Amino acid sequence: MSTEYHGLAPLGRPGLSHRRPLALSTFHFGAPYYPEHWTEEERREDAERMAEAEFTLVRMAEFAWDILEPEEGKFDFSLFDGVIARLGKEGIQTMLCTPTATPPRWLTAAHPDILRMDSRGVPMQHGARQHACHTNLVFRDYSRRITQAMARHYAGNPQVIAWQTDNEFNCHFSECHCPACQEGFQNFLRRKFGSDIGRLNRAWGTAFWAQTYQDFAQIPTPKPDRPCYDNPAHRLDYYRFVRESVAVFQHEQVAILRQAQPGWFIIHNGCFRHVDYRGLFGQDLDALGYDVYPFFDPDPDHRPYSQAFNLDRTRALTGNFLIPEHQSGGGGQGGYLHDTPEPGELRRMTYSSIARGADGILYFRWRTCRFGAEEYWRGILDHDNAPRRSYAEVAQIGLELKRVGPAVRGTHVRVDVGLATGDIDIEEAHDILSLGLPNPRQSAQTLHEELNRTGYAVGCVHPEDSLGELSLYVIPHWAVFNPDWVPALERFVLRGGTLVIGGRTATKNLDNNVVAETPPGCLHDLTGVRIVEYGRQNCPDKRPLRITYGADHAVTEMWYEVLDASDADELATWTGRHLSGKTAVTRRRLGRGAVYYVGTMLTLPVWNLIWPRIREDAGVEPLWPGTPSQVEVVLRTDGQRRVWFFMNRGDERVRLPRTPTGDSLLDDQEGGGPVFLERHGVLIIRER
Repeated sequence: MSTEYHGLAPLGRPGLSHRRPLALSTFHFGAPYYPEHWTEEERREDAERMAEAEFTLVRMAEFAWDILEPEEGKFDFSLFDGVIARLGKEGIQTMLCTPTATPPRWLTAAHPDILRMDSRGVPMQHGARQHACHTNLVFRDYSRRITQAMARHYAGNPQVIAWQTDNEFNCHFSECHCPACQEGFQNFLRRKFGSDIGRLNRAWGTAFWAQTYQDFAQIPTPKPDRPCYDNPAHRLDYYRFVRESVAVFQHEQVAILRQAQPGWFIIHNGCFRHVDYRGLFGQDLDALGYDVYPFFDPDPDHRPYSQAFNLDRTRALTGNFLIPEHQSGGGGQGGYLHDTPEPGELRRMTYSSIARGADGILYFRWRTCRFGAEEYWRGILDHDNAPRRSYAEVAQIGLELKRVGPAVRGTHVRVDVGLATGDIDIEEAHDILSLGLPNPRQSAQTLHEELNRTGYAVGCVHPEDSLGELSLYVIPHWAVFNPDWVPALERFVLRGGTLVIGGRTATKNLDNNVVAETPPGCLHDLTGVRIVEYGRQNCPDKRPLRITYGADHAVTEMWYEVLDASDADELATWTGRHLSGKTAVTRRRLGRGAVYYVGTMLTLPVWNLIWPRIREDAGVEPLWPGTPSQVEVVLRTDGQRRVWFFMNRGDERVRLPRTPTGDSLLDDQEGGGPVFLERHGVLIIRER
């Protein structure tokens, strides 16, 4: 597999920041549109209705390869040409998609070898989507052909302004074990290890279980339960190969599109497994697209918090983003069907997405389909094509965005408390050998929800990002850890930042093997601690342990570490069993800042126990003090402009005692005084 990336360096991630806004002159608003699902008569009023709802952009063609190329080499763009022209007359522009998530039947019938293969050796079959292998040379060739044909045809069309590559890479089926992937994986390893099989054996620790390889051609793709646990270094490198495969597949399309029309804005919509959005995959794009479906969280009380975390986690990858698909109704397929949004709920969710970094929104979908696997994925219009309250709510938002969009364009989200997230190696390495402990992402989400609920400007930030704007940075249990991150963390603390590190961090290397140094490995000098004992708590009710801090304590549930605090101050101790009196949490002063090491999992009881001291060191306050906990508050700014978002995520009417002074962008009122927010109510103020 070629890894030639046009115009990109092979190492490093330049320019990626959670504070990066998109370089767009318009805040786009619209929906994915599927004219191929409807007759001309059924589509007759679509463009006018979209214009009345203030649409500026629609997305089309991601699943229409069989329409665009009904027979091999015979292309027919007439359907989309007509629709694009009709929309253009109403001032609505088009984002097209490369349709490679659903190759046509004539292709899979003629070339069954392009089908993905599962770990049992069973090939996928035609009839769904994402059934073709990104590594297969034949499929890559046909994908380039359809992309080239579309790019040439639309290069001069002024109504086509943007493209989305494929659709939701690796959403359903992310691994492949076909012959092309077997060979591709072996070639990936040859390149990584410089054709030195000895280097691979040392890096993977193949002396364990007689796994030593004499040649790269001997190495299979790892398959679960065949017969039992596989090598964690082997599997992590396989996931890296999968990531490279999809990045190369996308890059071939992006190169064609950019050559045809350099002015096109190119995105992809995620976020899913085994795709490195911060890596070369993301750097090929002008922006990352994130598909927002809050109702996959079935709990309406928790749903606003999970939506907020997922948005912030996405922003940690490359900065502000577009939303090519935002849930507009109750969705479902197979054995589930989501709740239907209540009146005002879609609007509140929309503004939460914008508050947390969306620089454009398309609702999924324009009209609910009457057939296929997604016939109950509800859209803006119902099956009968009738506009009801969903359409009215969307039209209201479209009108409001004529004021809100320009106000937020070019701004980023204010973050005081950063949670380390967004590194695919760390998260996938953990899942390979989890020990039954939560993924670091889950631990970050727990803290994010608590800090969000209590009104702090919390966000997700990768360690490679600039930490200069943060007061507090938390690294929750990143077992695999890159030593190259340590100098920036030290500078952050020396300048006055507060750093909190959770248990197990920096105990493994980038090959997913345990480090030789006493934990916390490369973080010893920064934390001033060494871990002299650790263990899993499998029955905490029968062998209870507590962390004691002053007169208070917190029960731990999963993990303990005994710390040698010879180079740090003891902050809290263990109580229970043989650990009583031993050090559990430390604090080390360094320059103008402080480093905390917490020798257990950062569960909510543990966090709340030590939070008052951390908060005092960090000097952080709620973003808008006095805001009730049921109100989500977010600030977007560019350093001069400040736009405040207040969103009622509770069921009861709530009073804001005071609001920022400025202009209310959703009505003609002025801020500054008390305001009542109804259920799902939203207040947006541009500060003066």
